[in-house]
This record gives sequence, C-alpha cells and structure tokens, in this order.
Amino acid sequence: MAQVGLNELHYALLTEDTQEAISYGEVKPLSGAINATINPTVNTQELYADDQLWESVSALGKIDVEVETAQLPLNLRAELLGNELKNGVLIEKANDSAPHLALGFKSLKSNGSYRYIWLLKGVAQPIAEDYSTKRDNVEHKTPRLRFTFMSRIHDGQWKHTADEDSEEFSGEESWFEQVPVPVDKSALTALITSAQELLDGAVVGSEPGEYPQGDYDTFSDAIDAAQGVADDADADQETVDAAVVTLDEAMTAFLEAEVE
Repeated sequence: MAQVGLNELHYALLTEDTQEAISYGEVKPLSGAINATINPTVNTQELYADDQLWESVSALGKIDVEVETAQLPLNLRAELLGNELKNGVLIEKANDSAPHLALGFKSLKSNGSYRYIWLLKGVAQPIAEDYSTKRDNVEHKTPRLRFTFMSRIHDGQWKHTADEDSEEFSGEESWFEQVPVPVDKSALTALITSAQELLDGAVVGSEPGEYPQGDYDTFSDAIDAAQGVADDADADQETVDAAVVTLDEAMTAFLEAEVE
C-alpha cells in the first residue's frame, strides 16, 4: 500500500534507558512536517565454503533518519540539538550534546487510512543550512533534521509501526499521548498468584477461621478483574499499577473478614 502523506510529527526526550528502567518526557508536536526518510543500515557477514555461499549473518546497524519541516523555531532547535538559547540568540558550541529522543508521526496511505510510526531512540545531528539570494522565481529553503537512531538498551526495540485499518490495532486515538514503553506486569501477576492461593485455601462458613460467602465472592471477583488486566495486551503501566493497588486492598479486606 503506497504512502501518500505525512502528518502530526511529534517528539519526546528520552530521560532514562537502562536495563532496569526506561522513561520519556512529555510528547510535543513538531509542526510543519514535509517528508521523512528512514534508512536502516544492515551489516552482513558472509561465509563461503565449497565454492559457494555457506552462511550469511546480518545485524542491524545505525538507522539514518531525515525529516524535512516547513519551519524550525530557534527554541525547538536548541532543545533538539542541545544548544543554548540566550536572550533570543541561539548559541552553538563544539561540545554541545544533543539529547536522545523519540520521533513519532502518521502517514496517509493510498486507501485513506493511516500508518502510525514511533522511532524510539535517536539523536539529532547539527543542521546543514542553505542560504541563497532572492530570485524572480520563489524557491523555498526548508530545514532538514538528520538523526541517527538506534535500538533501546532496555528492550532492544527501535521502531513501532501500526496500521489504522488493521483489525488488531485500536490505539490510534492515544498514539501520540506517550512513547511506547514495555509494561511491567510482574508485580500484578505475583499478587494474583498469592491472592488465588489465599482464596483456594479459604473455607466459606460462619465458624472461626472461615469467611462469609459475600466476602468470598467479592474477593473472587477482584481476582478475576485483576486477571483481566494482566491478560489485556493493551493495558498501560498506569492501569496495571492501579490493578495492583485495587487487588491488594481487596486482599486486605478479605483477610479482615475472617470470622473470629
């Protein structure tokens, strides 16, 4: 399916990328998108034996990305490139360090639906500038941002792509709310296991050490709800964390309901 458009260019600074954690800052618009080119570099090592190709191993190298925009205000340029903006003057130094960031956009396909893209970790290069004298015909000089993208340390991911017309995809409304990050469900699944063990060992009744039927049913429903979140592939970290709190409170309430 041919791509016929480019829209809603966004970026977010990468604030942490380690084996233990990953986080991004606020997603912000980068208006005036004209075109974007993504060019992954693939390094290939070939082994020949018996006068023929015996083995070929490929590894992803750097990903070159170029984005052309209609405008690039100085304050935005300073943020993307790590320059200093002082009293309205952009100051560029040899030791400036551009921050890592994510870049997201959507592209209209020829069938009228959109393809959604997030490039997850890259760094901007100093901008090449082109100036020329005014002539009789109008010639636009638009800024071109060049980036080098790479895989994240945390999970090895470098790009997310989704098609609006895919039956499995339903995240177009929230695509630009945050950069995709892996959701940690380990605390929730461990708590579900503990809660289920507690429920399985509980006896319904009115004798000491037993539990009222109503409290038993309420706790069982809470476990089912938490399991639903754990099984939901689209659940974000906030939803998962909230499910942990809710189930923990339900477990506490159930323990307090034990007949004395």
